[in-house]
Amino acid sequence: MKKVLFATTALVATAGVAAADVTLSGTAQMGLQGGDMLSGATGDPVLSNMETQFVQDIDVTFTLSGESDNGLTFGAAVDLDENAANVNTDDAGVAIFVSGNFGTLTMGDTDGALDWAMTEAWVGNAGSINDDETSHVGALGSYLDGAYDGQILRYNYSFDSFGFAVSVEMDDSGVRDEGYAVGFTYGMDFGGGSVDFGLGYQVATPRDLWNVGNVSQIIVAETTTGNAADTTVGFGTYIGEVKALGVSAAVTLDNGLSAALTFTDFDVESTTVGFSDFDTTHVGVGVGYTFDAFTVSANWGQFEIDNYGELTGYGLAAAYDMGGGLSMHLGYGHTDYAVTNAALPSQVDGDWQTWSFGLSMSF
Repeated sequence: MKKVLFATTALVATAGVAAADVTLSGTAQMGLQGGDMLSGATGDPVLSNMETQFVQDIDVTFTLSGESDNGLTFGAAVDLDENAANVNTDDAGVAIFVSGNFGTLTMGDTDGALDWAMTEAWVGNAGSINDDETSHVGALGSYLDGAYDGQILRYNYSFDSFGFAVSVEMDDSGVRDEGYAVGFTYGMDFGGGSVDFGLGYQVATPRDLWNVGNVSQIIVAETTTGNAADTTVGFGTYIGEVKALGVSAAVTLDNGLSAALTFTDFDVESTTVGFSDFDTTHVGVGVGYTFDAFTVSANWGQFEIDNYGELTGYGLAAAYDMGGGLSMHLGYGHTDYAVTNAALPSQVDGDWQTWSFGLSMSF
C-alpha cells in the first residue's frame, strides 16, 4: 500500500500546472545474515567466516509527478536512504524527468543507455533482504555506470515494439573524457508470453582503477611501501578507456516462468607501463518461477579476463508472499575465484558464500 499526499503550493509553481501529486513509498527488511567475508583496505584481502548476525535496512522514496496543460509530464524521485549532500553535482539518490511525445529526458540516479537496454540475468528474481543472490562475483548489473559521479543524463524514446536511448555521464574534474552510451530494445508478444531483446554500447574512462561487476569486493588495495604511487588495485594496472558491448534476451511466460541470457564484452585500455590492454567477457543466465504465493529463482555469471583468470558465481533466492506487502525471503550467493596471474591477490583463491533470511516489508 502506498501513501499518497496531494500536493498544494509545494508543487504548484505556476498556474500552468494541470495536475500534481506526491507518492510516498518505502521498504524495510529485518533478519539474519552469515557466511564468509573479505576485509583489509590495504595489503592482501583476508577471507574469514562471518559471525551470524542481525541485518536490517529501511528505504523511503518520495515520488513527485505532475502534468502541464499542454500534456507534458514531469517528476522526480528522492531516495531518502541516500546521502542528500551535493545534490547539484552528484546523483544523491535523486532522479528528475520530463516526458512528452518527443520521448523522456531523465537526469540523476538513473540507468545509462546500455543498462537501460539490457535485461539482467536475474530476471524473475525472488529477492533477498541482503541481495546475496546478486552480490556474488559473477553478477553484472550496472555495466560502466558510476565510472564518474553517478549523475547520468539519458534520453529515451519508444515506438511500437522498439526503444532507443542515449546517455552521458560527465567528468566534473575536466581531466577525463565524458562517458556515453547508446541502447536499443525490441519486445514482442506471442501466445503464452513475451520476449525482449536488448543491445547496447558504452564508453567510459574510470577513475584510474577499475573493477568489473562485483570484483571490487574481492580485489582491494595492495600497498608495498605505503606510498600511493606503489598502490595497485584491481588488475594491477591503471585503466584508461573502457568500451563495453552488451546483448541480452529475456522471455516471460504467462505460467510464471521467466529466463534471461546476457553477454557483454569489455575492451580495457591499460595506461601502466609493462601492462598490455586486455579483453574481459561476461556471460550471465538466470531463471525464475512464480507459483501461488511462492517465487524461486537462480542465476549464474562468469567473467573471463584475458591473462588473469575466471571469476564465477551463482545466486539462489526464494520468497513467500504473505500478503499486504509482507514477504519472507531466503537468499544465497556463491563465488568461485580462479587466479592465473600473480598480479592478483592469491589469499582468496577458491570459493566462499553469503546467505540471509528474514522478512521484507513494502509500504
